[in-house]
Amino acid sequence: MMIDSNSMPDQKPTVTEKQVQDFWTAFPMIYGPKTASPEQVFERMEHVMRTAFWYAQDAGEPLFARYIDYASLKGQPVLEIGFGTGWLLNEFVRAGAEVHGIDLSSTHEALCRHRFQGQDVHLQIASAEEIPYPDGTFDLVAAFGVLHHASDDARCYAEVQRVLKPGGHAFLALYRRGSVKYYYQNIFKKGVLRGGLLRHRFNVNTFIRSVTDKYGADSPGAPISRLYTGAELRRLLAMFSRVDLRIAGSRAELSEIPLSHFPVSDWLLSDPRRAALLRRHGGYWFVDAVK
Repeated sequence: MMIDSNSMPDQKPTVTEKQVQDFWTAFPMIYGPKTASPEQVFERMEHVMRTAFWYAQDAGEPLFARYIDYASLKGQPVLEIGFGTGWLLNEFVRAGAEVHGIDLSSTHEALCRHRFQGQDVHLQIASAEEIPYPDGTFDLVAAFGVLHHASDDARCYAEVQRVLKPGGHAFLALYRRGSVKYYYQNIFKKGVLRGGLLRHRFNVNTFIRSVTDKYGADSPGAPISRLYTGAELRRLLAMFSRVDLRIAGSRAELSEIPLSHFPVSDWLLSDPRRAALLRRHGGYWFVDAVK
């Protein structure tokens, strides 16, 4: 049977923001044992991000220094959406920015209130679908691996554009449709071997909407995880004056092929070669959008 990506209507997922909020409160973005102290959680998450995206900064530089102009942020208001354990907020603090953060998860909010106690960091539980700031407030809005999980992603992108100052930047990391991971992990393993495509009558669009990521053994998978083509993102971000899309990926994406416990690529690929492959075939879009 032919796989058809257009035979059924392009329906929006029926996932509420309350479902998204409840999931991330119950299953915060934490790697490692649940018995870890907050300080161990913070240290572990920064190690995970530096290892996964080792090519995004040089040793001793802030995380993602090749994608974020930290020097320009000193004294400027910045907002992070979905701050999690605060690894990126912490880089904004170190850069001397005026730091604000919103997150749906009360667990994330509690962790970061502990992490930034005594510092001038403004945190609140709030929705990216209705960002609680006036128009034109921020020089930078960042959301790393967050908005593809939103109930109404289009509304979130419009809100990001609204709260940016003219000329302000949005730095977004979003799942990419068409990557090696997309075809191998989602289409082949989950779609073909596990019968997902058959259950969705071989309609790729509806099947892919049913596929959610699972970042740890104790996580059942987020209520929704979207994967975008470049054309889809450009349509969603059409309200920005300029949108630059760069392909990226994490170290583990290639390590999972053919199996995570048989990581052929780890034995065959040097770090520079792996980074080059991820910049062409990785599972993320790194977006720089200018208002």
